[in-house]
Amino acid sequence: MLNSKQPEKIRVSTGSAAVLGLKRLKMDTPPTTCYLMTYTEEYCIGKCSFCPQGHTPTLQSTEQLSRIQWPDFNWEDFIQQLKVNQSHESDNKFRRICIQVLNYKGFYDDVRSIVKIIHMHFPTLAISAAIPPVPPIKLKELKDSGLERIGIALDACYEELFDDIKGKNIHGPYSWKKHWEALSSSLKIFGLGNATTHFIVGLGETEQDMIQSIKNVVEKDILPGIFLFTPVKGTPMENAPRPLMTHFRHIQLCRYLLLNNIDNYDRFRFSNDGRLSKIKSLTKDELTHIIQLNTAFKTAGCPDCNRPYYTSRPGEEQDGYPRDLTTQECLLIYNELDSLLDI
Repeated sequence: MLNSKQPEKIRVSTGSAAVLGLKRLKMDTPPTTCYLMTYTEEYCIGKCSFCPQGHTPTLQSTEQLSRIQWPDFNWEDFIQQLKVNQSHESDNKFRRICIQVLNYKGFYDDVRSIVKIIHMHFPTLAISAAIPPVPPIKLKELKDSGLERIGIALDACYEELFDDIKGKNIHGPYSWKKHWEALSSSLKIFGLGNATTHFIVGLGETEQDMIQSIKNVVEKDILPGIFLFTPVKGTPMENAPRPLMTHFRHIQLCRYLLLNNIDNYDRFRFSNDGRLSKIKSLTKDELTHIIQLNTAFKTAGCPDCNRPYYTSRPGEEQDGYPRDLTTQECLLIYNELDSLLDI
């Protein structure tokens, strides 16, 4: 049964808060999605090794996800500013709401209330939620409340790594089987293409592992979002190395090719250690064309998600670009990928 009491507070990503006028921040690229996080005074019971939400009980860790801060705001203040943002006078309307759902007692009632209230005020604004696995009946209730798209994050791209990073081997609450059951249910309830999962590139898998897993979810009509692993202070993986950008570019390119034609997997060639070594029949013209389209190297997530600086700092080379690439950036990416040409 839906908790009729609206939330008292909501966490809002720093960039989204700035667009809403809740926080002052200079931005070169504003977010096109409004990123929210459920508010709780508890800690997330997930023990994901890469995430600060279930570790190190400090103010900084409770406000942080990846490298982004998520300060909390009064719910009424948030709703009023969202009304301003969505008004006819606004020059920078959000195109989507995305809710990051922490795992704690009562999270389901909270997220359903959030979805229902936002949908009531803004019935044409698309709403996504990244949520821990819940039973099919609750997935149906979320859809009926106005949720358009749902994400169940695998994060790790195969079962043994999942167990090491967020599952039984670290006494976490999650299982590979239950995540996949929730993804399968989400496909049936939300429809093909409206269920998503996320993979974090650089948790210890090979490129072949990741590309094979992306192929598997694309074949099932699940949209795979990808993130570059970012070490965060206060987590068990704070000292783990950040992957090379070239490694991430390989995954981005293959994801793009698989989303456009699953048979492209047969073009991929791998070395004995699982590294992508060549893409059969990949020419300079094809690679140049793909880069100039921008799509492959922009933020990979739900529609209208650009996630500025989520895993890269301003001034650094961006892993997923929140905007169209410059000529210099196109050349940089070409140089990072030209070793894959079949010449």
